[in-house]
Amino acid sequence: MIKKDHIQINRIKKLKIIFPLLAFFIIFILVVQSSNIDLNPANPSIKLALSEQRNEGVLKPSMLGETTSGQPFELNALRASPIGPGLQDIMLENVSIIIGEAPSQKISIDSRNAKYFAKNNTAIFFDDILAKTSDGYNFIAQVVNVNLDTGFTFLDGPVKGKKGGILFNAGHVEIHEGGKKIFISSGVEMIIPASFLESKRGEG
Repeated sequence: MIKKDHIQINRIKKLKIIFPLLAFFIIFILVVQSSNIDLNPANPSIKLALSEQRNEGVLKPSMLGETTSGQPFELNALRASPIGPGLQDIMLENVSIIIGEAPSQKISIDSRNAKYFAKNNTAIFFDDILAKTSDGYNFIAQVVNVNLDTGFTFLDGPVKGKKGGILFNAGHVEIHEGGKKIFISSGVEMIIPASFLESKRGEG
C-alpha cells in the first residue's frame, strides 16, 4: 500500500512539470501560427493541455513569428492564460510586442493587458498603452489592434502623439509596413513650436 502511494505521488509530481510545459508549447504554436496545427475545437489534445492550466496560466511566455511581408515579431508577457470557447484565445498580462527589425522600421507596443484571438491572428492591447516607432513617433492610445498576419497596426483614440517638438491629438492612427506609412485621422489637432517653423523657413 505504501509503495502504491509512493508511485502515485511521483506521478503527480511529474504531471505538475509536464502540464505547464505542454501548455507553454501549445500557446506558443497558437500565437506563431507558422505551423499547420488544427485549431478546431474538436481537437482534444489542445483542449486538454490548455484546460489543465486555465487557472494558473503560463509564466513569462516569449512568442516569435513573422508577418506575410516577412517582418519578424516578438511578443513577451508576464503571464498568458487561455480563454474563450475551446480555450483557443489567450489573455496576456504586462505584455510587449516588437514588429520589424533594425535597420528597418520597427514598432513597439507596451500594455498592461492584451488579448490574442487565434481565429484571425490578432492581438488587441488595452490599458496603459505606449506605442513607439523607430523613427521617433510616440503614441498613447486607448486600444491598439495588431494583425499578426500583415503587421497592420490600428490605434483607436483618443490618441496622443509626439514626434520631436510636434504634439498632436487624433481619433485614429494607422501604421502600415512596419512604420513606413503612418496615417493620422479623425479630429486631428497639432501643436507645432514656432522654433520648428522658423527652422523650416531657414532650410527653405
